Amino acid sequence: RMAALGIIATPGDILATNGAQEAIILALQAVTKPGDIVVVESPSFPGILQALDVVGLRVIEVPTHPSEGLSLEGLELALEQWPVKACVVVPNHSNPMGATMSDLRKQQMVRMLEAAGVPLIEDDIYGDLYYGTHRPRPAKVFDRTGNVIYCNSFSKTISPGLRLGWMMPGKYLAEASQQKYFSNLGTASVPQLAVAHFLEQGGYDRYLRSARLRYREATDRMRAAVGRSFPEGTAVSRPQGGFVLWVQLPGTVSGTEVFRRAREENINVAPGLMFSTTDKYENCLRLNGANPWSERVEHAIARLGAIATAVAAES
Repeated sequence: RMAALGIIATPGDILATNGAQEAIILALQAVTKPGDIVVVESPSFPGILQALDVVGLRVIEVPTHPSEGLSLEGLELALEQWPVKACVVVPNHSNPMGATMSDLRKQQMVRMLEAAGVPLIEDDIYGDLYYGTHRPRPAKVFDRTGNVIYCNSFSKTISPGLRLGWMMPGKYLAEASQQKYFSNLGTASVPQLAVAHFLEQGGYDRYLRSARLRYREATDRMRAAVGRSFPEGTAVSRPQGGFVLWVQLPGTVSGTEVFRRAREENINVAPGLMFSTTDKYENCLRLNGANPWSERVEHAIARLGAIATAVAAES
Protein backbone atom coordinates (compact mmCIF):
# COMPACT_ATOMS: atom_id res chain seq x y z
CA ARG A 1 0.00 0.00 0.00
CA MET A 2 2.86 2.37 0.74
CA ALA A 3 4.48 1.49 -2.59
CA ALA A 4 1.23 2.42 -4.35
CA LEU A 5 1.61 5.90 -2.84
CA GLY A 6 5.16 6.17 -4.15
CA ILE A 7 6.89 5.31 -0.87
CA ILE A 8 9.38 2.44 -0.82
CA ALA A 9 9.12 0.51 2.44
CA THR A 10 10.03 -2.87 3.91
CA PRO A 11 8.35 -4.47 6.94
CA GLY A 12 11.37 -3.46 8.98
CA ASP A 13 10.72 0.21 8.23
CA ILE A 14 7.28 0.13 9.85
CA LEU A 15 6.44 0.28 13.54
CA ALA A 16 2.91 -0.73 14.63
CA THR A 17 1.34 1.58 17.21
CA ASN A 18 -1.80 1.95 19.30
CA GLY A 19 -3.41 4.47 16.94
CA ALA A 20 -1.89 7.56 15.33
CA GLN A 21 -1.89 9.39 18.66
CA GLU A 22 0.74 7.05 20.04
CA ALA A 23 2.69 7.29 16.78
CA ILE A 24 2.85 11.09 17.11
CA ILE A 25 3.89 10.88 20.77
CA LEU A 26 6.61 8.34 19.96
CA ALA A 27 7.83 10.54 17.10
CA LEU A 28 8.03 13.57 19.40
CA GLN A 29 9.84 11.60 22.09
CA ALA A 30 12.30 10.28 19.49
CA VAL A 31 13.42 13.71 18.25
CA THR A 32 12.87 16.14 21.15
CA LYS A 33 13.37 16.59 24.86
CA PRO A 34 11.10 18.44 27.34
CA GLY A 35 11.21 22.20 26.83
CA ASP A 36 12.02 22.04 23.12
CA ILE A 37 10.06 24.11 20.59
CA VAL A 38 7.82 22.42 18.02
CA VAL A 39 5.95 24.03 15.11
CA VAL A 40 2.31 23.10 14.52
CA GLU A 41 -0.45 24.29 12.22
CA SER A 42 -2.94 26.84 13.50
CA PRO A 43 -5.72 25.92 14.03
CA SER A 44 -4.42 22.51 15.07
CA PHE A 45 -6.08 19.22 16.04
CA PRO A 46 -6.45 19.12 19.86
CA GLY A 47 -4.95 15.61 19.99
CA ILE A 48 -1.69 16.98 18.60
CA LEU A 49 -1.67 19.83 21.11
CA GLN A 50 -2.33 17.30 23.90
CA ALA A 51 0.55 15.13 22.68
CA LEU A 52 2.89 18.12 22.81
CA ASP A 53 1.73 18.86 26.35
CA VAL A 54 2.26 15.25 27.45
CA VAL A 55 5.84 15.30 26.17
CA GLY A 56 6.46 18.71 27.78
CA LEU A 57 7.13 20.71 24.62
CA ARG A 58 6.64 24.37 23.75
CA VAL A 59 4.51 25.32 20.73
CA ILE A 60 4.91 27.77 17.87
CA GLU A 61 1.66 28.06 15.91
CA VAL A 62 1.98 28.80 12.18
CA PRO A 63 -1.14 29.98 10.31
CA THR A 64 -2.95 27.53 8.02
CA HIS A 65 -4.80 28.52 4.84
CA PRO A 66 -8.24 26.86 4.44
CA SER A 67 -7.26 25.31 1.10
CA GLU A 68 -3.45 25.59 0.78
CA GLY A 69 -2.56 24.34 4.25
CA LEU A 70 0.43 25.37 6.38
CA SER A 71 1.89 28.78 5.53
CA LEU A 72 5.40 28.10 4.22
CA GLU A 73 6.27 31.76 4.73
CA GLY A 74 5.24 31.44 8.37
CA LEU A 75 7.23 28.21 8.71
CA GLU A 76 10.33 29.86 7.24
CA LEU A 77 9.99 32.76 9.68
CA ALA A 78 9.62 30.36 12.63
CA LEU A 79 12.73 28.44 11.57
CA GLU A 80 14.71 31.68 11.32
CA GLN A 81 13.61 33.06 14.71
CA TRP A 82 13.40 30.00 16.96
CA PRO A 83 15.46 26.84 17.68
CA VAL A 84 12.73 24.56 16.31
CA LYS A 85 13.28 20.83 16.99
CA ALA A 86 10.33 19.34 15.07
CA CYS A 87 7.33 20.25 12.92
CA VAL A 88 3.98 18.43 13.10
CA VAL A 89 1.71 18.77 10.05
CA VAL A 90 -1.48 17.15 8.67
CA PRO A 91 -0.96 17.93 4.97
CA ASN A 92 -3.98 15.97 3.66
CA HIS A 93 -7.48 17.08 4.77
CA SER A 94 -6.27 18.66 7.99
CA ASN A 95 -8.41 18.71 11.10
CA PRO A 96 -10.19 21.12 11.64
CA MET A 97 -9.87 23.15 8.41
CA GLY A 98 -9.83 20.31 5.90
CA ALA A 99 -6.92 21.90 4.01
CA THR A 100 -4.86 19.83 1.55
CA MET A 101 -1.41 21.02 0.53
CA SER A 102 -0.43 20.74 -3.13
CA ASP A 103 2.40 18.42 -4.12
CA LEU A 104 4.59 21.45 -4.82
CA ARG A 105 4.01 22.93 -1.37
CA LYS A 106 4.58 19.54 0.30
CA GLN A 107 7.87 19.19 -1.55
CA GLN A 108 8.91 22.73 -0.59
CA MET A 109 8.03 22.05 3.06
CA VAL A 110 10.04 18.80 3.10
CA ARG A 111 13.07 20.49 1.51
CA MET A 112 12.84 23.50 3.84
CA LEU A 113 12.79 21.36 6.99
CA GLU A 114 15.47 19.04 5.64
CA ALA A 115 17.79 22.00 5.00
CA ALA A 116 17.14 23.29 8.53
CA GLY A 117 17.78 19.86 10.08
CA VAL A 118 14.28 19.79 11.58
CA PRO A 119 12.31 16.50 11.50
CA LEU A 120 8.85 16.60 9.90
CA ILE A 121 6.22 14.53 11.69
CA GLU A 122 3.47 13.87 9.13
CA ASP A 123 0.00 12.78 10.26
CA ASP A 124 -1.72 11.28 7.20
CA ILE A 125 -4.72 9.88 9.06
CA TYR A 126 -7.28 11.39 6.64
CA GLY A 127 -5.36 10.72 3.42
CA ASP A 128 -7.55 7.78 2.35
CA LEU A 129 -10.76 9.78 2.82
CA TYR A 130 -10.42 11.95 -0.30
CA TYR A 131 -13.45 13.11 -2.31
CA GLY A 132 -11.81 13.40 -5.73
CA THR A 133 -10.58 10.79 -8.19
CA HIS A 134 -7.03 10.47 -6.81
CA ARG A 135 -5.63 10.06 -3.34
CA PRO A 136 -3.40 13.02 -2.39
CA ARG A 137 0.21 11.99 -1.95
CA PRO A 138 1.86 12.15 1.47
CA ALA A 139 4.75 14.52 2.08
CA LYS A 140 6.78 11.37 2.79
CA VAL A 141 6.88 10.79 -0.98
CA PHE A 142 9.34 13.69 -1.27
CA ASP A 143 11.58 12.51 1.58
CA ARG A 144 15.07 11.59 0.36
CA THR A 145 16.98 11.56 3.65
CA GLY A 146 14.62 9.82 6.12
CA ASN A 147 13.81 13.15 7.79
CA VAL A 148 10.01 12.65 7.54
CA ILE A 149 8.36 10.55 10.25
CA TYR A 150 5.16 9.25 8.65
CA CYS A 151 2.19 8.44 10.95
CA ASN A 152 -1.14 6.86 10.03
CA SER A 153 -3.97 4.82 11.51
CA PHE A 154 -7.07 2.76 10.75
CA SER A 155 -9.03 4.59 13.47
CA LYS A 156 -10.61 7.11 11.07
CA THR A 157 -11.29 4.51 8.38
CA ILE A 158 -12.09 1.03 9.74
CA SER A 159 -13.01 1.78 13.36
CA PRO A 160 -12.06 4.19 16.18
CA GLY A 161 -12.16 1.30 18.66
CA LEU A 162 -9.56 -0.70 16.76
CA ARG A 163 -6.72 1.56 18.01
CA LEU A 164 -4.30 0.31 15.39
CA GLY A 165 -1.87 2.66 13.73
CA TRP A 166 1.60 2.62 12.27
CA MET A 167 4.56 4.84 11.65
CA MET A 168 7.58 4.99 9.36
CA PRO A 169 10.18 6.80 11.50
CA GLY A 170 12.79 6.99 8.73
CA LYS A 171 16.24 7.65 10.15
CA TYR A 172 14.72 7.93 13.62
CA LEU A 173 13.57 4.27 13.67
CA ALA A 174 15.93 3.19 16.45
CA GLU A 175 14.87 6.06 18.73
CA ALA A 176 11.15 5.51 18.06
CA SER A 177 11.46 1.74 18.62
CA GLN A 178 13.20 2.35 21.92
CA GLN A 179 10.46 4.75 23.05
CA LYS A 180 7.83 2.18 22.01
CA TYR A 181 9.57 -0.48 24.11
CA PHE A 182 9.70 1.84 27.12
CA SER A 183 6.02 2.73 26.68
CA ASN A 184 4.23 -0.62 26.26
CA LEU A 185 6.64 -3.16 24.68
CA GLY A 186 4.52 -3.65 21.57
CA THR A 187 1.15 -3.48 19.85
CA ALA A 188 -1.27 -6.42 20.16
CA SER A 189 -0.78 -8.88 17.30
CA VAL A 190 -4.37 -10.17 16.94
CA PRO A 191 -5.81 -6.84 15.67
CA GLN A 192 -2.83 -6.55 13.31
CA LEU A 193 -3.51 -10.01 11.86
CA ALA A 194 -7.23 -9.25 11.48
CA VAL A 195 -6.54 -6.01 9.61
CA ALA A 196 -3.85 -7.67 7.48
CA HIS A 197 -6.41 -10.27 6.39
CA PHE A 198 -8.96 -7.54 5.65
CA LEU A 199 -6.43 -5.70 3.49
CA GLU A 200 -5.36 -8.85 1.64
CA GLN A 201 -8.92 -9.81 0.76
CA GLY A 202 -9.68 -6.40 -0.78
CA GLY A 203 -12.39 -5.53 1.73
CA TYR A 204 -10.66 -2.35 2.88
CA ASP A 205 -10.68 -0.72 -0.56
CA ARG A 206 -14.32 -1.64 -1.15
CA TYR A 207 -15.23 -0.18 2.20
CA LEU A 208 -13.25 3.02 1.54
CA ARG A 209 -15.09 3.66 -1.72
CA SER A 210 -18.44 3.64 0.04
CA ALA A 211 -17.13 5.55 3.09
CA ARG A 212 -15.78 8.38 0.94
CA LEU A 213 -19.17 8.77 -0.74
CA ARG A 214 -20.98 8.86 2.61
CA TYR A 215 -18.60 11.38 4.12
CA ARG A 216 -18.77 13.63 1.07
CA GLU A 217 -22.56 13.54 1.07
CA ALA A 218 -22.74 14.23 4.81
CA THR A 219 -20.33 17.18 4.72
CA ASP A 220 -21.97 18.67 1.60
CA ARG A 221 -25.38 18.49 3.24
CA MET A 222 -23.99 19.89 6.47
CA ARG A 223 -22.43 22.86 4.62
CA ALA A 224 -25.77 23.56 2.94
CA ALA A 225 -27.61 23.30 6.26
CA VAL A 226 -25.18 25.74 7.88
CA GLY A 227 -25.79 28.15 5.00
CA ARG A 228 -29.55 27.97 5.60
CA SER A 229 -29.51 28.16 9.40
CA PHE A 230 -26.55 30.19 10.65
CA PRO A 231 -26.44 34.00 10.90
CA GLU A 232 -25.47 36.06 7.88
CA GLY A 233 -21.71 36.47 7.55
CA THR A 234 -20.88 32.92 8.66
CA ALA A 235 -18.02 31.31 6.69
CA VAL A 236 -17.63 27.54 6.23
CA SER A 237 -14.64 25.55 5.00
CA ARG A 238 -14.87 23.48 1.80
CA PRO A 239 -12.73 20.38 2.46
CA GLN A 240 -11.69 17.96 -0.29
CA GLY A 241 -11.68 15.00 2.07
CA GLY A 242 -12.24 13.86 5.65
CA PHE A 243 -15.43 14.64 7.53
CA VAL A 244 -15.01 17.88 9.49
CA LEU A 245 -16.14 21.44 8.78
CA TRP A 246 -14.61 24.62 10.21
CA VAL A 247 -17.20 27.32 10.84
CA GLN A 248 -16.26 30.96 11.42
CA LEU A 249 -19.06 32.95 13.01
CA PRO A 250 -19.47 36.63 12.11
CA GLY A 251 -17.83 39.42 14.09
CA THR A 252 -17.43 38.84 17.79
CA VAL A 253 -19.99 36.05 18.11
CA SER A 254 -18.73 33.63 20.77
CA GLY A 255 -18.32 30.07 19.56
CA THR A 256 -17.73 29.05 23.16
CA GLU A 257 -21.16 30.39 24.14
CA VAL A 258 -22.76 28.60 21.19
CA PHE A 259 -21.00 25.40 22.27
CA ARG A 260 -22.20 25.79 25.86
CA ARG A 261 -25.85 26.34 24.93
CA ALA A 262 -25.79 23.56 22.33
CA ARG A 263 -24.38 21.12 24.85
CA GLU A 264 -27.32 21.84 27.16
CA GLU A 265 -29.51 20.49 24.34
CA ASN A 266 -27.25 17.43 23.75
CA ILE A 267 -25.84 18.87 20.50
CA ASN A 268 -22.09 18.26 20.43
CA VAL A 269 -19.70 20.58 18.58
CA ALA A 270 -16.10 21.59 19.26
CA PRO A 271 -15.45 25.25 20.23
CA GLY A 272 -12.66 27.02 18.36
CA LEU A 273 -10.61 27.63 21.51
CA MET A 274 -9.76 23.90 21.58
CA PHE A 275 -7.66 24.25 18.43
CA SER A 276 -5.04 26.66 19.74
CA THR A 277 -2.86 27.16 22.79
CA THR A 278 -3.21 30.95 22.64
CA ASP A 279 -6.98 31.57 22.99
CA LYS A 280 -7.49 32.05 19.26
CA TYR A 281 -10.62 31.19 17.28
CA GLU A 282 -13.15 32.26 19.89
CA ASN A 283 -15.66 32.92 17.08
CA CYS A 284 -15.20 29.48 15.48
CA LEU A 285 -16.67 25.97 15.73
CA ARG A 286 -15.78 22.60 14.30
CA LEU A 287 -18.59 20.36 13.10
CA ASN A 288 -18.20 16.61 12.62
CA GLY A 289 -19.88 14.99 9.60
CA ALA A 290 -18.80 11.40 10.30
CA ASN A 291 -22.33 10.29 11.14
CA PRO A 292 -24.66 9.35 8.25
CA TRP A 293 -26.92 12.23 7.26
CA SER A 294 -30.38 11.97 8.82
CA GLU A 295 -33.34 14.08 9.90
CA ARG A 296 -31.91 14.04 13.41
CA VAL A 297 -28.61 15.53 12.22
CA GLU A 298 -30.41 18.06 10.02
CA HIS A 299 -32.56 19.15 12.96
CA ALA A 300 -29.47 19.49 15.16
CA ILE A 301 -27.77 21.77 12.60
CA ALA A 302 -30.91 23.90 12.31
CA ARG A 303 -31.11 24.20 16.09
CA LEU A 304 -27.39 25.01 16.27
CA GLY A 305 -27.93 27.77 13.73
CA ALA A 306 -30.77 29.18 15.80
CA ILE A 307 -28.52 29.21 18.87
CA ALA A 308 -25.76 30.97 16.92
CA THR A 309 -28.27 33.52 15.61
CA ALA A 310 -29.49 34.22 19.16
CA VAL A 311 -25.93 34.64 20.45
CA ALA A 312 -25.17 36.96 17.50
CA ALA A 313 -28.20 39.09 18.29
CA GLU A 314 -27.12 39.41 21.92
CA SER A 315 -23.58 40.39 21.00
